[in-house]
Amino acid sequence: MRGICLIFLLILTIRSIAMGEEEEHMSIWYDGASYYEALNTSKYITLYFDSWDMAIPEFLKKDEFKVAYKLDRKLDPIPNDRLDLPPIDFLAAVNDDLLVSSYLSFLENYSRTQGFNYLVLPDTSGLSSYEKEVLKLASKNSPYFFIEKTNLSFSLPSSKKELDTSYAPIWIANQTDDIAKLSRLNKKVTKKTNKNFHKELLAHQKDQFRQIDQVPPSLLRQLFIKGATAIDPQNNLPITSDTVIYLGANEKLRQRLSQYVRVYDKPQVANYPVIVDNRENKRKLYGNEIVIDFLDRFHSGGKAALLLAGATADDDIIISKMLFGSQEIPGRTHLTGNRPIPSFGYLSYSELESEGVSDSLIWKMDSLINYAISNHATPGCQVVVVKNGAVILQKAFGHFTYDSLRILGNDVLFDLASLTKVSATLPAIAWLIDQGKISLNDSIGKFLPSFIGSNKSGVTIKQLLAHHGGLLPYVPFWRMALTGDRLNAFYYHSKEDEQADRRTYGLAMHPGLKDSLTNWIIKSRLAKEPDKYHYSDIGFMILHLIAEAVSGQSLDQLLTENFYAPMNLRLTFNPIQKGYSYEKIAPTEYDELYRNGQIWGEVHDRNAHVFGGVAGHAGLFANAIDVAKLMHMYLNNGYYGGRQYLSREVLDALNLRYFEDNRRGLGWDKKGEKDAASIYAGDQSFGHTGFTGTMVWADPEEDLIFVFLSNRIYPSANNMNLLHFNTRTEIHDVIYESLLDE
Repeated sequence: MRGICLIFLLILTIRSIAMGEEEEHMSIWYDGASYYEALNTSKYITLYFDSWDMAIPEFLKKDEFKVAYKLDRKLDPIPNDRLDLPPIDFLAAVNDDLLVSSYLSFLENYSRTQGFNYLVLPDTSGLSSYEKEVLKLASKNSPYFFIEKTNLSFSLPSSKKELDTSYAPIWIANQTDDIAKLSRLNKKVTKKTNKNFHKELLAHQKDQFRQIDQVPPSLLRQLFIKGATAIDPQNNLPITSDTVIYLGANEKLRQRLSQYVRVYDKPQVANYPVIVDNRENKRKLYGNEIVIDFLDRFHSGGKAALLLAGATADDDIIISKMLFGSQEIPGRTHLTGNRPIPSFGYLSYSELESEGVSDSLIWKMDSLINYAISNHATPGCQVVVVKNGAVILQKAFGHFTYDSLRILGNDVLFDLASLTKVSATLPAIAWLIDQGKISLNDSIGKFLPSFIGSNKSGVTIKQLLAHHGGLLPYVPFWRMALTGDRLNAFYYHSKEDEQADRRTYGLAMHPGLKDSLTNWIIKSRLAKEPDKYHYSDIGFMILHLIAEAVSGQSLDQLLTENFYAPMNLRLTFNPIQKGYSYEKIAPTEYDELYRNGQIWGEVHDRNAHVFGGVAGHAGLFANAIDVAKLMHMYLNNGYYGGRQYLSREVLDALNLRYFEDNRRGLGWDKKGEKDAASIYAGDQSFGHTGFTGTMVWADPEEDLIFVFLSNRIYPSANNMNLLHFNTRTEIHDVIYESLLDE
């Protein structure tokens, strides 16, 4: 009977406290674990729970109760629900206060949506310095929602004097406390700091918050990326081998890795990096493996590892990017060997939707290309689309020829035609500018003495690059090597070649032919309006001569040494001579005017053929993915694979227009009335097309690259269906439209 009276008195006491002004009792929170049974009929009090209690959800539903809950290191206000929130050690790995603050803002809004009024931060004892930084950030950003535990006192004052000297502004009362006395003391609070704290506490409760019950996927993805941590004491990352061994159960990751390299699953294959994925099943570690694991489970600081802060929907994409150097690994930990690893700028692989592109692009593009092939616009083609530095679409269509005997694959090389201008000559000239060996305002005569006194001596490199030097669009120099329908006898390599009419100089220039070509170029007349824009191959032939004269190397050697070999690109002149088989090269025209046969494995352009297959305006062969890598280097300000190939300053200068009534930049085609780019392409975008049915276009504003290679001139260059159908431009349009769909 006495116990019942005490409980009844307790309830009345609490209700009397609650009847007063909120400001007067805000300094008292009631221990929910002690009081919740007795408080079913009480109102307007704050219940404090030091750990999860099954009664909490009921109180969260009632507006008449305020609920304060002390978080543990999981930082999850509702444990064991279906929402997986990142714990403190995951957030501590994120060395980005702005991102962590965004998450903490979500956590407050989410918690208030669930009905929590306050979250008390966990004890700092045993936490790392990085974990303590997370708690400090929470308290700094929202000090009247994320309450530091130092603001709570479990030792209640027993006198007015003790109350005035108390450090903590909030007291936690339980069943053994003299509630009536505490209430009387609470009304006598005089300490200014405590009063101010209570006022701010109340004011914050009245602030609006955003109703939210799920973590935004984009926020989780950013936390996953920024929290990924490298343990790499021996600099094993990024992986540069062309083969790896993957030991793990994640098939999605295995398939993603195979987009970058060959993947084996046998550890006995020697001398290849071994990736051990321990996220699902722990495997014994023996040697110098690269381990994939979660931050909270990995403790061997001496091993190379990629440690992850949780999971995300496309983690196979992100992990692969990090392993192969196209995504930074910025996370931090106190484990031995931790170091942030920057992006090395490699081209990566992803999915359309992961990069914000509608998957409708696939069927729209397929429809356009299949229509073009079925209507003999081209026997086949390759397409690569890159978004945000990642290949989101790489596909080959059709066959080598219209007989459909040989399927065309992604590794097949195409004659790039005029894409040579921006894939060979332009980087060579840009490199020489970066080296300080030439400048845009230098004239031809400065580097090629044989041009002095000619009508071209004063034309500048800038004018040549912009097709604004008054040069003729085209001169058939190949005809000048003929006598009748045969080569001039001087240009045959041997009597046997002359007797068989083997024009082998197309693959190995005759020693005297280059001098003849230079002389023919010098003597060629200018266009009728030399101060106007005239697209001209001759300007890039001259740039080729300048590049070789200044560098002291052949154009082929200069490019291979400074770009193609270090970037591991299969861009090449004269592919048959370089060891490529015909089965890996798309054929072009059957030439009835000059070579009297099927052109396959050597340059289609007749003038480039006279140059020995290596020319500044045409002659380069490649597949679409390697052209995309070169374009990615341009779009990435000259940086690729951890190396600065060209300066941003020079690349920016090349992407400007310099002449009136000329849409072109330097080397690059730009947006204008007659360009081949999409109507949606930005003004900063740049690209080029090629006669054989090729096109590249890059858009810095969208971080977007489009590569289209075809052999539309098989079997005849008179086939203009690809142009009539406007296939390349329409594909470019649907790429942009798939971005707009999002």
